[in-house]
Amino acid sequence: MRILGIETATASQSVALLGDQQVLVEAAWSGAGSRGGKLLPMIDSVLRKAGVAPSAIEAIAVSVGPGSFTGVRVGLATAKGMILGTQALLIGVSTLEALAAGYGLQKAIVCALLDAGRGEVYAGLYQYTGAELRQLCPEAVLSPEAIALQALALMAGEIHLIGDGVARYRERLEVAFQGRARVTDEGCKAVPTAALVARLAFGQLQKAKTGTSREVVPVYLRRAEAETNWEKGLVKSPLERLMKASR
Repeated sequence: MRILGIETATASQSVALLGDQQVLVEAAWSGAGSRGGKLLPMIDSVLRKAGVAPSAIEAIAVSVGPGSFTGVRVGLATAKGMILGTQALLIGVSTLEALAAGYGLQKAIVCALLDAGRGEVYAGLYQYTGAELRQLCPEAVLSPEAIALQALALMAGEIHLIGDGVARYRERLEVAFQGRARVTDEGCKAVPTAALVARLAFGQLQKAKTGTSREVVPVYLRRAEAETNWEKGLVKSPLERLMKASR
């Protein structure tokens, strides 16, 4: 089965084409400061290198967040647009789950953390049961101290912290976990990838949990800063600004 994976929810963006769970071609780039302009050219490049026409793609897997609001929207909109022309299935995959799946620990609890700004992290706790990666509690946006309390309450063994949220708040996390969690340079550099997104989507398909464009929605976990500022009156409408300027 050919699955196209898309990961644009983080700054480490990527596209991968899998055939029977094997990576055929993949490409990665930095999305820092990008508005998603590289995604379509990268998809085109990956498909051309693999010699696969868009119509031959059977499923498109996209990371739906949490992460960059713009990145999530660009990835999901692109995937939804592609299924209109290809009739491929659309499967949404948690960005945090893809991050945790890439770390490959079969016994330890994995605490996947992405920098959410404002002194917080997007957090998810996972653990393998056999070959299946289980989510231990709902994903959330929390302070480093709050996720430490939640993780320690569930802790039944070794716990590893991974993701750029760890790199950003490493000192605070080490203090909050009281030395009971493992933090490594490798874990700080861990990122979700399009190949992992596609593999997790394949697992969903095997369980007959297929998605459609109507069911797959972005996962933000919190409202955009612009929306919050609007409600606080910190952002004025274009009409209000025009009226003020004309006085």
